[in-house]
Amino acid sequence: MLHEKALVVDDEPAIVELCTRLLSKEGYIVHTASNGQEALDLFRREPVDLLLTDIRMRGMSGLELIDAAKKHDPGVAIVVITGHGTVNIAIESLKLGTLGFVIKPFTMDELLTAVRHATEKNRLIKENIRLRSLMPLFEINRRLVTTDLDHLCKQIVESARLETKADRASLMLLDEIHQELHVKAHSGFAVLIPSKMVKKVGQGVAGVVAQTRKPLIIQGGVEQNPMLANVLEDGEVLSSVSVPLIGKGHLKVGSLTRPPQTHERLIGVLNISKSSPGATPFTESDLELATLLAGQASAAIENGTLFAELHQNFVKTIRSLVATIELKDSYTSGHSENVSRYAEALAREMGLSANEIDEIEIGGILHDIGKIGSSEDILLKEGRLTEKEFERMKAHPKNAVKILSPVGLSDTILKIVLHHHEQCNGTGYPDGLAREQIPLGARILMVADTIDAMTSDRPYRKAQPLMKLAEELRKYTGHQFDPDVVGVFERLLEKTGPDYFRHH
Repeated sequence: MLHEKALVVDDEPAIVELCTRLLSKEGYIVHTASNGQEALDLFRREPVDLLLTDIRMRGMSGLELIDAAKKHDPGVAIVVITGHGTVNIAIESLKLGTLGFVIKPFTMDELLTAVRHATEKNRLIKENIRLRSLMPLFEINRRLVTTDLDHLCKQIVESARLETKADRASLMLLDEIHQELHVKAHSGFAVLIPSKMVKKVGQGVAGVVAQTRKPLIIQGGVEQNPMLANVLEDGEVLSSVSVPLIGKGHLKVGSLTRPPQTHERLIGVLNISKSSPGATPFTESDLELATLLAGQASAAIENGTLFAELHQNFVKTIRSLVATIELKDSYTSGHSENVSRYAEALAREMGLSANEIDEIEIGGILHDIGKIGSSEDILLKEGRLTEKEFERMKAHPKNAVKILSPVGLSDTILKIVLHHHEQCNGTGYPDGLAREQIPLGARILMVADTIDAMTSDRPYRKAQPLMKLAEELRKYTGHQFDPDVVGVFERLLEKTGPDYFRHH
């Protein structure tokens, strides 16, 4: 049994009875009407899945009924039954979205075939809408591990606005401590008033949705929705849909031997609205589509947040490990942290992406981890290294990659660590790469490493002033150092002043 609803509209009782009997056998719950206005009133009170209508009726014509029904619910399947089948009527009904056309008198098989074809076409149309709605979210999930939460939320609201043909969209995330919804991303707003950036749970439409955890569709203003008079605030909105974002949290219950139990928790609210004059109000199909988007968005946000937490914990662990290694050498203690900070600042000044900056920052923390196997006699030697000692020292980038490869770091980070001693003229190590052959992150790290080395005390010399450092970088630009990176350092030094390059 389908358990779907059908509405039969005709001024001939025999036709209504025949259609009712046939559709009931097919499993439909059937409503009937003898004219267009009666049918439209029924349709607005209780939407149906299938509409069968005559064309020529007293008062409102069948074409007028079809037009009004499609505006109210574009997802309804419509079949025309008429005794006046002309080409013009057929064309007009098809333009309005009719999926079946039956000429009176008709057999039960003809009507049944038209109904089945119409419902199947309608099912395929709806399925296409669902699949289309998922495409941008597949892209969100694909880019999840390389996109921060701000970009992720922006992508979600853009997708929601475009896929539902809304004028505006916003994504609000819940501050659980203060029980407030904060706008994290929005699309389609010329200016977003500060008072609308934050809502208490229970305040406004979004607040009500957060409180009830149920989606809400609104068509029209207070006149059409008197029960919502206390929460309708924006007079410009003609129609809106707000959907809660529900995540799957974990609760530890009882003993540690029992598996954690999942529970639903509110993440936020996704809002879409239409304000253009004459815009078609949102329908139940739009609500279904927005709910689907919200479900996928909830999973993406939860995964993104979890990834960020794991990433932060990983970086903290790495920092602690490196700090422990550097404790054995008072001269280089904090060196990796300083190099990482300088490299991050240079990369940011160069306008690199958040992901690129992140990888360079991690490369800076890890660049000397290969020195774990180096002798303290070499690391702490006050004079120049012998050729043999220097050859042993040159092995530390490759040793670092051997240590880090099993950890699961990206190839980009490993290459930054491996090549941070390469020089632009090809005389560096371990592979003698030159200019653009050297990864950009490694070229940045070479400069950052030199900044900290020259401005720190070493066993073989005292820290050098920044002016001396700048002279050294300029002197060897194009030979040892990348000219673009050196230029960025000089620009950063001019912007921040020397205090930025003091050791923390």
